[in-house]
Amino acid sequence: MVLGLVALASVGWWGWDWYRVRREWREAEDAIQRREFAVAASHMDRYRELRPDDPAGWFLSARTARRRGHFADATRYLETCEKLGGVTDSTRLERDLLRVQQGELGAIDVHLRATVGPDHPEVLLVLEALARGYLTAERWADARQACELWRALEPDHPWPWLWAGRISERMVQIEQAGEFYRRALELDPEDRDTRVALARVLVWQRQPVAAVEHYEWVLARTPDDAEALLGLARCRIEQGRANEAVPLLERVLNHEPDSIAAQYLRGKAAMELRDASGAEGWLRRAFRTDPNDAEILHLLVLCLRAQGKNAEADTLGSQLENLQRDLRRLAELRRLITPKLADSEPCHEAGVIALRLGRTKEGINLLHEALRRKGDHRPTHAALAEFYRKAGQPGLADYHQKLAGTP
Repeated sequence: MVLGLVALASVGWWGWDWYRVRREWREAEDAIQRREFAVAASHMDRYRELRPDDPAGWFLSARTARRRGHFADATRYLETCEKLGGVTDSTRLERDLLRVQQGELGAIDVHLRATVGPDHPEVLLVLEALARGYLTAERWADARQACELWRALEPDHPWPWLWAGRISERMVQIEQAGEFYRRALELDPEDRDTRVALARVLVWQRQPVAAVEHYEWVLARTPDDAEALLGLARCRIEQGRANEAVPLLERVLNHEPDSIAAQYLRGKAAMELRDASGAEGWLRRAFRTDPNDAEILHLLVLCLRAQGKNAEADTLGSQLENLQRDLRRLAELRRLITPKLADSEPCHEAGVIALRLGRTKEGINLLHEALRRKGDHRPTHAALAEFYRKAGQPGLADYHQKLAGTP
């Protein structure tokens, strides 16, 4: 009897253990299908506690962490997976995706695009990582192409629509951005990022009433969401209700006193309330931090003119004209840059303008993209040499100066 009871207990414990393991794995997979990666990670944490020697558990944990953007965890989990199960084609691919998603492009993304076709079992994950990597590197044309391919294969996934909207926004194609965001919202009505993005486009399209609905939806769930508070404040100002915008902005400034957007909108609200003197202080603070924001500079010029400070307004007005000219040209060039490698000139010119506007990351990425298309493009090497010299990196400056062929 004792032996029988022991055997029965052992079978029962084995069954319970097996059930718990399967439940955690199944719950993780279901959460991944719902794109709830934080939930999936929690289930995988418990799975690894129950099966610490299973390489499959470490692999899925690594992939989940990568898709969450937790790259250090993803690297650690993948290393453990390879220690337990060895290096495989799957772990090699996951390492490539980990690097690509962080914007480490070049040979890796070219290899993935050449070897992973529409019939590859991991093609959707590859396109997701490529799209994210291109967005991080601000290679808009390549990001758009990755999203297009992704939508063709998985039209009901909201992310390629959402990210395509961001790309269109960046390229100042507002109508198209709105269409992409509306489709993403149809596919996932509970997504906060899509709500905020669509509301932002609606504000640009002078539809504040429609935008308010989305901002209030977000704030009903997360009352301290700074982006939603700022968006709702902007809507109230557009609706002629600047007095209602002030307390919303104060909530943001109490937590983020250096918020440029909050400072600008606080100044705009003061202007609407006919307090040009009070507006000036807020607008100067925002302008000192970001002198290349045309919206801030335009309102500061109006504010100074309202107070009769015309000499300074004229000087800043000339600066504004140059800034707006650069911004218009940059928007035109972005639309000219396609994934085709035929021409490096648009990338070069856009990179030079972006650097002049203080958009360092975008400018450097564009200049390197020009070199990717034409490695011996001397004007691009010269522009990079100048940038690195000013940035205090003489080694890189000398390298590009030599390739530019100028003293």
